Amino acid sequence: MARYRKTLSRESEYWEACARHTTRQTARTLQTGFYCDRCARRLTREAFNNRSPVYHGARIKGYCALCNNRKFVFLRQWFACGICWNVVAAYQKSIVASQAVHVYWQKCIAPEFPRLLLIEKEAVSLSPYARKLKTKRQAAESIADLDFFVENRALKRRKLLFHIELKSGPGAIDEMREFQLDLNDSNDIIGAANNTRLPVYIFHVQTDFHYDPPTRESKARKMWWTDIFSLLRNRLSVRARRGEDKRAGYYSPRAFRTMDTFLDELRNKRYRKLQRRLSRRRIRYT
Repeated sequence: MARYRKTLSRESEYWEACARHTTRQTARTLQTGFYCDRCARRLTREAFNNRSPVYHGARIKGYCALCNNRKFVFLRQWFACGICWNVVAAYQKSIVASQAVHVYWQKCIAPEFPRLLLIEKEAVSLSPYARKLKTKRQAAESIADLDFFVENRALKRRKLLFHIELKSGPGAIDEMREFQLDLNDSNDIIGAANNTRLPVYIFHVQTDFHYDPPTRESKARKMWWTDIFSLLRNRLSVRARRGEDKRAGYYSPRAFRTMDTFLDELRNKRYRKLQRRLSRRRIRYT
């Protein structure tokens, strides 16, 4: 039996309401996931406004849909709208992708550049949905942090060298016709580059699922990189995403390179050239 068994009361004003929306938003769909006790509590506290699941199922051995560890998990259900549940379901692969970047850095970069420190500034955070006072564009104009930054700890005053923004998904760059990036995401990247005058590298981690029914494990497969200037130079179009109101930029996969070439980027200190370019002129928002 699960240690965490608390459920949302049928008399609650948030019965048949999306658990992730801060204000009441009707949602009559029961969304289902397999979570360990610790992650179920974390989701409830951090993403679902302290609104407990409406149901806890039987215990099975499988992969937790948040921490991605194989352990005893329980079927849990919350009321949630489809858009919010897509966000929640993506946390698992985001955590795995972040771990893959750390592994890559320790294995491939740190041995040759031990004084370059990778710092995860924005670890995967769970959050509820609330309408913001600022528009996405206004927020991008003041943003200063992305997922990671790299600093040189050899200097007396540690100098920030560049940002890294992490993207993940099931697609392999070398099999894509187009790389897709939401306008909000691209404007965040541009905003951070403009506001800090530091170049931004974009890492794309290919993630897929290994199934252990009824659960699934997220796995990181391959990784590629580009910089913000190369990405923008390879933009093909801006258009609405299929079946959604959101607009996205579509880019040629030629903008990306394999991770073995990132060592040469660091050896040549090309980030300095990109920084000088930023100091001369700001990048236009998409």
